[in-house]
Amino acid sequence: MKKVFGFLIVMAVLGVIVITGCRPPELEGVVINMNQGLYDKAYDLAKEAVVKYPGNPEAWYLLGELQGRKNMFTDMNESFDKSLAISQQFAPQISQLRTKYFADNYNDALKTFYNPAIKEQDPEKKKQLFCKAADKFLNAHLSDPARTEPLTPMATSFLQCGDTATAEKYMNQAIEMKPNNDTLLVTVGDFYYNANQLDKAEELYNRALSVNSTNADALLALGEIYSKRDSLNKAIELLKKGMELEPENPNIPMNISILYYNNEKYQEAIPYLKKTIEMMPDNKDMYELLSISYLQMATKNQEKFNETEDTQYQQKAAAIYDEALPFLEDAVNRFPDDTLLINNLGVVYAQKNMKEKAQEMFERQKQLEGNQ
Repeated sequence: MKKVFGFLIVMAVLGVIVITGCRPPELEGVVINMNQGLYDKAYDLAKEAVVKYPGNPEAWYLLGELQGRKNMFTDMNESFDKSLAISQQFAPQISQLRTKYFADNYNDALKTFYNPAIKEQDPEKKKQLFCKAADKFLNAHLSDPARTEPLTPMATSFLQCGDTATAEKYMNQAIEMKPNNDTLLVTVGDFYYNANQLDKAEELYNRALSVNSTNADALLALGEIYSKRDSLNKAIELLKKGMELEPENPNIPMNISILYYNNEKYQEAIPYLKKTIEMMPDNKDMYELLSISYLQMATKNQEKFNETEDTQYQQKAAAIYDEALPFLEDAVNRFPDDTLLINNLGVVYAQKNMKEKAQEMFERQKQLEGNQ
Protein backbone atom coordinates (compact mmCIF):
# COMPACT_ATOMS: atom_id res chain seq x y z
CA MET A 1 0.00 0.00 0.00
CA LYS A 2 2.84 2.34 0.77
CA LYS A 3 4.31 1.85 -2.70
CA VAL A 4 1.00 2.50 -4.34
CA PHE A 5 0.48 5.60 -2.20
CA GLY A 6 3.89 6.91 -3.13
CA PHE A 7 3.22 6.25 -6.77
CA LEU A 8 0.02 8.25 -6.62
CA ILE A 9 1.83 11.21 -5.06
CA VAL A 10 4.43 11.18 -7.79
CA MET A 11 1.74 11.09 -10.44
CA ALA A 12 -0.03 14.05 -8.84
CA VAL A 13 3.16 16.11 -8.89
CA LEU A 14 3.74 15.20 -12.50
CA GLY A 15 0.18 16.24 -13.25
CA VAL A 16 0.84 19.70 -11.82
CA ILE A 17 4.00 19.95 -13.87
CA VAL A 18 2.10 18.99 -17.02
CA ILE A 19 -0.75 21.44 -16.32
CA THR A 20 1.44 24.43 -15.50
CA GLY A 21 3.96 23.64 -18.15
CA CYS A 22 1.53 23.25 -21.06
CA ARG A 23 1.33 26.96 -22.03
CA PRO A 24 2.19 27.24 -25.73
CA PRO A 25 5.42 29.11 -26.52
CA GLU A 26 3.51 31.93 -28.24
CA LEU A 27 1.54 32.58 -25.06
CA GLU A 28 4.66 32.32 -22.96
CA GLY A 29 6.11 34.99 -25.23
CA VAL A 30 3.04 37.17 -24.68
CA VAL A 31 3.42 36.95 -20.91
CA ILE A 32 7.18 37.58 -20.99
CA ASN A 33 6.80 40.65 -23.21
CA MET A 34 3.97 42.02 -21.07
CA ASN A 35 6.10 41.63 -17.95
CA GLN A 36 8.83 43.60 -19.70
CA GLY A 37 6.38 46.34 -20.79
CA LEU A 38 6.72 45.42 -24.47
CA TYR A 39 3.00 45.59 -25.12
CA ASP A 40 3.06 46.07 -28.89
CA LYS A 41 5.20 42.96 -29.32
CA ALA A 42 3.00 41.08 -26.87
CA TYR A 43 -0.09 42.18 -28.82
CA ASP A 44 1.29 40.82 -32.11
CA LEU A 45 2.09 37.49 -30.45
CA ALA A 46 -1.36 37.35 -28.86
CA LYS A 47 -3.04 37.81 -32.24
CA GLU A 48 -0.97 34.91 -33.58
CA ALA A 49 -1.82 32.79 -30.54
CA VAL A 50 -5.61 33.03 -30.91
CA VAL A 51 -5.32 32.03 -34.56
CA LYS A 52 -3.12 29.05 -33.72
CA TYR A 53 -4.97 28.10 -30.49
CA PRO A 54 -8.60 29.30 -30.91
CA GLY A 55 -9.76 27.00 -28.12
CA ASN A 56 -7.34 28.34 -25.52
CA PRO A 57 -9.14 30.62 -23.03
CA GLU A 58 -5.90 32.23 -21.85
CA ALA A 59 -5.00 33.27 -25.39
CA TRP A 60 -8.28 35.16 -25.75
CA TYR A 61 -7.99 36.60 -22.25
CA LEU A 62 -4.47 37.94 -22.87
CA LEU A 63 -5.48 39.37 -26.24
CA GLY A 64 -8.42 41.14 -24.56
CA GLU A 65 -6.19 42.55 -21.85
CA LEU A 66 -3.81 43.96 -24.46
CA GLN A 67 -6.70 45.38 -26.50
CA GLY A 68 -7.94 47.13 -23.36
CA ARG A 69 -4.54 48.76 -22.95
CA LYS A 70 -4.99 50.16 -26.46
CA ASN A 71 -8.52 51.46 -25.68
CA MET A 72 -9.91 48.92 -28.16
CA PHE A 73 -12.80 48.19 -25.82
CA THR A 74 -15.20 46.64 -28.34
CA ASP A 75 -12.49 44.22 -29.47
CA MET A 76 -11.51 43.65 -25.84
CA ASN A 77 -15.01 42.54 -24.90
CA GLU A 78 -15.25 40.26 -27.92
CA SER A 79 -12.01 38.57 -26.87
CA PHE A 80 -13.16 38.31 -23.25
CA ASP A 81 -16.49 36.81 -24.33
CA LYS A 82 -14.67 34.18 -26.40
CA SER A 83 -12.46 33.32 -23.43
CA LEU A 84 -15.51 32.97 -21.17
CA ALA A 85 -17.36 30.86 -23.75
CA ILE A 86 -14.51 28.35 -23.60
CA SER A 87 -13.98 28.42 -19.85
CA GLN A 88 -14.74 30.51 -16.76
CA GLN A 89 -11.08 30.22 -15.72
CA PHE A 90 -10.37 33.94 -16.23
CA ALA A 91 -13.81 35.27 -15.25
CA PRO A 92 -12.54 37.12 -12.12
CA GLN A 93 -9.73 38.84 -14.02
CA ILE A 94 -12.07 39.79 -16.86
CA SER A 95 -14.64 41.26 -14.46
CA GLN A 96 -11.93 43.22 -12.68
CA LEU A 97 -10.55 44.68 -15.92
CA ARG A 98 -13.98 45.68 -17.20
CA THR A 99 -14.70 47.41 -13.89
CA LYS A 100 -11.32 49.15 -13.92
CA TYR A 101 -11.64 50.53 -17.45
CA PHE A 102 -15.23 51.58 -16.80
CA ALA A 103 -14.38 53.41 -13.58
CA ASP A 104 -11.25 55.09 -14.98
CA ASN A 105 -13.04 56.48 -18.01
CA TYR A 106 -16.35 57.32 -16.33
CA ASN A 107 -14.78 59.16 -13.42
CA ASP A 108 -12.38 61.00 -15.71
CA ALA A 109 -15.26 62.02 -17.98
CA LEU A 110 -17.28 63.40 -15.08
CA LYS A 111 -14.62 65.12 -13.02
CA THR A 112 -12.20 66.32 -15.68
CA PHE A 113 -14.54 67.30 -18.52
CA TYR A 114 -18.32 67.00 -17.99
CA ASN A 115 -18.75 68.87 -14.70
CA PRO A 116 -16.32 71.65 -15.73
CA ALA A 117 -18.13 71.91 -19.08
CA ILE A 118 -21.44 72.60 -17.33
CA LYS A 119 -19.86 75.49 -15.41
CA GLU A 120 -17.78 76.87 -18.30
CA GLN A 121 -19.02 80.22 -19.67
CA ASP A 122 -16.89 80.47 -22.80
CA PRO A 123 -18.86 78.73 -25.62
CA GLU A 124 -15.81 77.37 -27.45
CA LYS A 125 -14.16 76.00 -24.31
CA LYS A 126 -17.49 74.57 -23.22
CA LYS A 127 -17.86 72.69 -26.49
CA GLN A 128 -14.30 71.35 -26.31
CA LEU A 129 -14.86 70.02 -22.80
CA PHE A 130 -18.11 68.33 -23.81
CA CYS A 131 -16.40 66.70 -26.81
CA LYS A 132 -13.68 65.26 -24.57
CA ALA A 133 -16.30 64.13 -22.07
CA ALA A 134 -18.21 62.38 -24.86
CA ASP A 135 -15.11 60.37 -25.84
CA LYS A 136 -14.43 59.33 -22.25
CA PHE A 137 -18.05 58.39 -21.59
CA LEU A 138 -18.01 56.33 -24.78
CA ASN A 139 -14.92 54.48 -23.60
CA ALA A 140 -16.65 53.75 -20.30
CA HIS A 141 -19.73 52.47 -22.10
CA LEU A 142 -17.75 50.29 -24.49
CA SER A 143 -15.66 48.83 -21.70
CA ASP A 144 -18.80 47.59 -19.90
CA PRO A 145 -21.87 47.89 -22.18
CA ALA A 146 -24.21 46.42 -19.57
CA ARG A 147 -23.95 49.54 -17.40
CA THR A 148 -26.28 52.45 -18.11
CA GLU A 149 -24.66 55.24 -16.07
CA PRO A 150 -22.69 56.81 -18.94
CA LEU A 151 -25.51 56.84 -21.49
CA THR A 152 -27.39 60.01 -20.51
CA PRO A 153 -24.39 62.28 -19.79
CA MET A 154 -22.70 60.84 -22.88
CA ALA A 155 -25.70 61.69 -25.05
CA THR A 156 -25.80 65.18 -23.56
CA SER A 157 -22.10 65.60 -24.28
CA PHE A 158 -22.48 64.49 -27.90
CA LEU A 159 -25.40 66.88 -28.30
CA GLN A 160 -23.39 69.80 -26.90
CA CYS A 161 -20.53 68.76 -29.15
CA GLY A 162 -22.79 69.03 -32.19
CA ASP A 163 -23.23 65.32 -32.91
CA THR A 164 -27.01 65.02 -32.66
CA ALA A 165 -27.26 61.63 -34.37
CA THR A 166 -24.91 59.94 -31.92
CA ALA A 167 -26.59 61.67 -28.99
CA GLU A 168 -29.99 60.35 -30.09
CA LYS A 169 -28.59 56.84 -30.57
CA TYR A 170 -27.42 56.57 -26.98
CA MET A 171 -30.49 58.25 -25.52
CA ASN A 172 -32.67 55.63 -27.20
CA GLN A 173 -30.34 52.88 -26.06
CA ALA A 174 -30.69 54.09 -22.49
CA ILE A 175 -34.48 53.82 -22.74
CA GLU A 176 -34.25 50.33 -24.22
CA MET A 177 -32.19 49.25 -21.23
CA LYS A 178 -34.45 50.96 -18.66
CA PRO A 179 -37.91 51.41 -20.23
CA ASN A 180 -39.67 52.01 -16.90
CA ASN A 181 -37.30 54.57 -15.42
CA ASP A 182 -39.41 57.74 -15.30
CA THR A 183 -36.43 59.95 -14.43
CA LEU A 184 -34.59 58.69 -17.51
CA LEU A 185 -37.67 59.17 -19.69
CA VAL A 186 -37.87 62.81 -18.57
CA THR A 187 -34.17 63.30 -19.26
CA VAL A 188 -34.56 61.94 -22.79
CA GLY A 189 -37.68 64.05 -23.19
CA ASP A 190 -35.60 67.09 -22.25
CA PHE A 191 -33.10 66.06 -24.93
CA TYR A 192 -35.81 66.12 -27.61
CA TYR A 193 -37.32 69.31 -26.18
CA ASN A 194 -33.96 71.07 -26.47
CA ALA A 195 -33.67 69.74 -30.01
CA ASN A 196 -37.10 71.34 -30.70
CA GLN A 197 -38.71 67.94 -31.38
CA LEU A 198 -41.74 68.70 -29.25
CA ASP A 199 -43.90 65.75 -30.38
CA LYS A 200 -41.18 63.28 -29.39
CA ALA A 201 -40.59 65.12 -26.11
CA GLU A 202 -44.32 65.08 -25.33
CA GLU A 203 -44.46 61.32 -25.95
CA LEU A 204 -41.62 60.68 -23.51
CA TYR A 205 -43.00 62.97 -20.81
CA ASN A 206 -46.34 61.15 -21.06
CA ARG A 207 -44.54 57.81 -20.83
CA ALA A 208 -42.83 59.04 -17.68
CA LEU A 209 -46.20 59.97 -16.19
CA SER A 210 -47.61 56.57 -17.10
CA VAL A 211 -44.83 55.06 -14.99
CA ASN A 212 -45.04 57.65 -12.21
CA SER A 213 -48.04 59.98 -12.23
CA THR A 214 -46.39 62.16 -9.56
CA ASN A 215 -43.29 63.00 -11.58
CA ALA A 216 -43.31 66.79 -11.21
CA ASP A 217 -40.59 67.33 -13.82
CA ALA A 218 -42.71 65.58 -16.46
CA LEU A 219 -45.78 67.62 -15.52
CA LEU A 220 -43.88 70.90 -15.70
CA ALA A 221 -42.25 69.98 -19.00
CA LEU A 222 -45.61 69.08 -20.54
CA GLY A 223 -46.99 72.35 -19.23
CA GLU A 224 -44.21 74.18 -21.03
CA ILE A 225 -44.98 72.34 -24.28
CA TYR A 226 -48.69 73.16 -24.06
CA SER A 227 -47.87 76.78 -23.33
CA LYS A 228 -45.79 76.91 -26.51
CA ARG A 229 -48.77 75.51 -28.39
CA ASP A 230 -51.04 78.16 -26.87
CA SER A 231 -53.04 75.50 -25.01
CA LEU A 232 -53.35 77.72 -21.97
CA ASN A 233 -55.87 75.69 -19.98
CA LYS A 234 -53.98 72.40 -20.38
CA ALA A 235 -50.71 74.09 -19.52
CA ILE A 236 -52.14 75.72 -16.39
CA GLU A 237 -53.77 72.45 -15.31
CA LEU A 238 -50.47 70.56 -15.49
CA LEU A 239 -48.52 73.33 -13.78
CA LYS A 240 -51.01 73.43 -10.91
CA LYS A 241 -50.62 69.66 -10.46
CA GLY A 242 -46.87 70.19 -10.40
CA MET A 243 -47.31 72.92 -7.80
CA GLU A 244 -49.23 70.50 -5.55
CA LEU A 245 -46.31 68.08 -5.79
CA GLU A 246 -43.61 70.71 -5.33
CA PRO A 247 -45.14 73.53 -3.26
CA GLU A 248 -41.70 74.95 -2.44
CA ASN A 249 -40.63 75.30 -6.08
CA PRO A 250 -40.91 79.03 -6.94
CA ASN A 251 -40.55 78.41 -10.68
CA ILE A 252 -44.01 76.84 -10.85
CA PRO A 253 -46.10 79.80 -9.64
CA MET A 254 -43.79 82.05 -11.65
CA ASN A 255 -44.53 80.11 -14.86
CA ILE A 256 -48.27 80.06 -14.10
CA SER A 257 -48.29 83.81 -13.52
CA ILE A 258 -46.37 84.47 -16.74
CA LEU A 259 -48.82 82.35 -18.74
CA TYR A 260 -51.77 84.27 -17.32
CA TYR A 261 -49.97 87.59 -17.81
CA ASN A 262 -49.06 86.86 -21.43
CA ASN A 263 -52.70 86.05 -22.10
CA GLU A 264 -53.83 89.31 -20.44
CA LYS A 265 -55.49 87.46 -17.58
CA TYR A 266 -54.11 89.86 -15.01
CA GLN A 267 -56.55 89.08 -12.22
CA GLU A 268 -55.66 85.38 -12.43
CA ALA A 269 -51.95 86.18 -12.60
CA ILE A 270 -51.84 88.31 -9.44
CA PRO A 271 -52.10 85.52 -6.79
CA TYR A 272 -49.31 83.57 -8.47
CA LEU A 273 -47.16 86.67 -8.85
CA LYS A 274 -47.60 87.32 -5.14
CA LYS A 275 -46.70 83.72 -4.35
CA THR A 276 -43.57 83.95 -6.50
CA ILE A 277 -42.48 87.20 -4.84
CA GLU A 278 -43.06 85.65 -1.44
CA MET A 279 -40.68 82.81 -2.38
CA MET A 280 -38.29 84.95 -4.46
CA PRO A 281 -38.20 88.38 -2.79
CA ASP A 282 -35.25 89.54 -4.89
CA ASN A 283 -36.85 88.78 -8.27
CA LYS A 284 -37.28 92.26 -9.68
CA ASP A 285 -39.02 91.02 -12.84
CA MET A 286 -41.89 89.60 -10.79
CA TYR A 287 -42.31 92.94 -9.00
CA GLU A 288 -42.53 94.66 -12.35
CA LEU A 289 -45.09 92.20 -13.71
CA LEU A 290 -47.25 92.51 -10.60
CA SER A 291 -47.15 96.30 -10.76
CA ILE A 292 -48.17 96.22 -14.44
CA SER A 293 -50.93 93.71 -13.68
CA TYR A 294 -52.37 96.03 -11.04
CA LEU A 295 -52.35 99.00 -13.40
CA GLN A 296 -53.80 97.00 -16.30
CA MET A 297 -56.66 95.72 -14.12
CA ALA A 298 -57.40 99.19 -12.84
CA THR A 299 -57.28 100.67 -16.35
CA LYS A 300 -59.71 98.07 -17.69
CA ASN A 301 -62.18 98.80 -14.92
CA GLN A 302 -61.82 102.53 -15.51
CA GLU A 303 -62.50 101.99 -19.23
CA LYS A 304 -65.64 99.99 -18.42
CA PHE A 305 -66.80 102.82 -16.15
CA ASN A 306 -66.24 105.32 -18.99
CA GLU A 307 -68.28 103.10 -21.33
CA THR A 308 -71.13 102.26 -18.97
CA GLU A 309 -70.98 104.91 -16.24
CA ASP A 310 -71.53 102.02 -13.84
CA THR A 311 -69.88 103.18 -10.61
CA GLN A 312 -69.01 99.65 -9.53
CA TYR A 313 -66.21 99.65 -12.09
CA GLN A 314 -64.91 102.95 -10.78
CA GLN A 315 -64.97 101.54 -7.26
CA LYS A 316 -63.09 98.41 -8.42
CA ALA A 317 -60.42 100.55 -10.04
CA ALA A 318 -60.03 102.59 -6.86
CA ALA A 319 -59.73 99.42 -4.76
CA ILE A 320 -57.01 98.08 -7.08
CA TYR A 321 -55.02 101.32 -6.74
CA ASP A 322 -55.39 101.07 -2.96
CA GLU A 323 -54.02 97.53 -3.03
CA ALA A 324 -51.22 98.45 -5.43
CA LEU A 325 -49.97 101.46 -3.44
CA PRO A 326 -48.26 99.74 -0.47
CA PHE A 327 -46.91 97.05 -2.77
CA LEU A 328 -45.32 99.61 -5.11
CA GLU A 329 -43.93 101.69 -2.25
CA ASP A 330 -42.24 98.57 -0.90
CA ALA A 331 -41.04 97.63 -4.40
CA VAL A 332 -39.43 101.05 -4.98
CA ASN A 333 -37.72 100.82 -1.61
CA ARG A 334 -36.33 97.43 -2.60
CA PHE A 335 -35.32 98.51 -6.10
CA PRO A 336 -34.70 102.27 -5.88
CA ASP A 337 -33.21 102.50 -9.39
CA ASP A 338 -35.96 100.63 -11.26
CA THR A 339 -37.56 103.27 -13.45
CA LEU A 340 -40.57 101.11 -14.35
CA LEU A 341 -41.55 100.62 -10.72
CA ILE A 342 -40.96 104.29 -9.98
CA ASN A 343 -43.17 105.31 -12.93
CA ASN A 344 -45.94 102.92 -11.88
CA LEU A 345 -45.84 104.24 -8.32
CA GLY A 346 -46.15 107.74 -9.74
CA VAL A 347 -49.22 106.65 -11.72
CA VAL A 348 -50.86 105.24 -8.60
CA TYR A 349 -50.10 108.43 -6.65
CA ALA A 350 -51.63 110.45 -9.49
CA GLN A 351 -54.77 108.28 -9.57
CA LYS A 352 -55.16 108.77 -5.83
CA ASN A 353 -54.77 112.53 -6.31
CA MET A 354 -51.47 112.58 -4.40
CA LYS A 355 -50.06 115.10 -6.86
CA GLU A 356 -46.84 116.09 -5.08
CA LYS A 357 -45.75 112.50 -4.56
CA ALA A 358 -46.66 111.66 -8.14
CA GLN A 359 -44.56 114.56 -9.42
CA GLU A 360 -41.67 113.48 -7.20
CA MET A 361 -41.74 109.97 -8.71
CA PHE A 362 -41.91 111.22 -12.30
CA GLU A 363 -38.99 113.60 -11.70
CA ARG A 364 -37.02 110.77 -10.11
CA GLN A 365 -37.75 108.54 -13.09
CA LYS A 366 -36.63 111.23 -15.54
CA GLN A 367 -33.40 111.81 -13.63
CA LEU A 368 -32.52 108.11 -13.54
CA GLU A 369 -33.24 107.69 -17.25
CA GLY A 370 -31.07 110.71 -18.00
CA ASN A 371 -28.15 109.15 -16.13
CA GLN A 372 -28.41 105.84 -18.01
